[in-house]
Amino acid sequence: MERVIVFAERVLPSTQTFIPAQVDQLNNFDPVYSGLLPAGKTLEIGQVPILLRSNRSPLSRLLRELYRWSGIGPRYHAELERIKAKLIHAHFAEGGPPALFLSKKLNLPLILHLHGGAELMTDANLRSKWFEWSFLVYRRSLWARASAFLCVSEYTKQRALQAGFPADKVHVHFTGLDCEAFSPKLPIEEKDPGLILYVGRLIAYKGCDYLIRAMQIVQQEHPGAHLVVIGDGKERSDLEELARSLGIRCDFLGELKPAELRCWLDKARVFCGPSVALDDGQSEAFGIVFLEAQAMGVPVVSFRHGGIPETMCDGVTGLLAEERDIEGLAERLLKYLSDDSFWGQSRTEGMRWVRCNFDQSVQAAKLEAIYSRAITDFRPETFEQSMRGS
Repeated sequence: MERVIVFAERVLPSTQTFIPAQVDQLNNFDPVYSGLLPAGKTLEIGQVPILLRSNRSPLSRLLRELYRWSGIGPRYHAELERIKAKLIHAHFAEGGPPALFLSKKLNLPLILHLHGGAELMTDANLRSKWFEWSFLVYRRSLWARASAFLCVSEYTKQRALQAGFPADKVHVHFTGLDCEAFSPKLPIEEKDPGLILYVGRLIAYKGCDYLIRAMQIVQQEHPGAHLVVIGDGKERSDLEELARSLGIRCDFLGELKPAELRCWLDKARVFCGPSVALDDGQSEAFGIVFLEAQAMGVPVVSFRHGGIPETMCDGVTGLLAEERDIEGLAERLLKYLSDDSFWGQSRTEGMRWVRCNFDQSVQAAKLEAIYSRAITDFRPETFEQSMRGS
């Protein structure tokens, strides 16, 4: 079985469940995780990753930054050479420069997965963030060297093309979902008829503040409605204070393990993740949690924003309000709280929609086909000539 290096600069943050969800389904390739540092709060990935540095000390952070600019790491490279991989599958545009260095050092084809990061930002915004500078410097070499850029949505693809990524290498590849794991267990009569669920990081572009403000309207018309917020982030204390000031029935549970999250999805009446675009370009590239909710029989509500419309069928499996329309968001939440027939139809159609379009075994087979093409077509000398001419 051929090995593939699954590269992320930090291995792996607890919020990046979509990476192992994809990797765990590979049948014909043996994945080996690699990165520059461990994440602060890591996921269980079932293996010890190969890292440039095994800790997050100040020295390790300095050496990570040096690697992002120079690709200097002889011991790191020697460890990776020993596994005799055939391909590098890197994640996030910000991780492109170190993945580029690895591709050249190990003489391997490179695939870069775009999840919604530097490819969504203007050059001015990238220049304002020091962590993005290496991407700005090396992006043309990255565009020339990589075999393919996989986008999590059509929205991400279009933004990547606008940013200058080569059109012939940019493709949409949806992340699949384990529909067996995300299947409803509770009988419908045991679901909480007033429970609105939010799952996501508590940061500005995720829009939880819009949901809290919408809940004030919802609870005035539907007193039994209440909100549960799962996730953590730098906005948490502000969001908790906002909920208190508005008198919202709301519980903040922090980050939960996947099994606990599925239990809450099983109980919920409706899921809401109202992401918004920020001035610096940050936005929702796709939103795998929308698939998770629908697969569990929970209709979804959001703003018409980013890649979210690609996760659902508006008016069928969920409802979309215009971006930042708090009253429209509340109206759609109330529709699912009060209309049992429509809720039931959306529940059924949502489960069918996800299983027909996002089954992880189907998506994994497509990914392996992309791997195989990249390995077969890899011509390093062509890339070097292209880079010299760019």
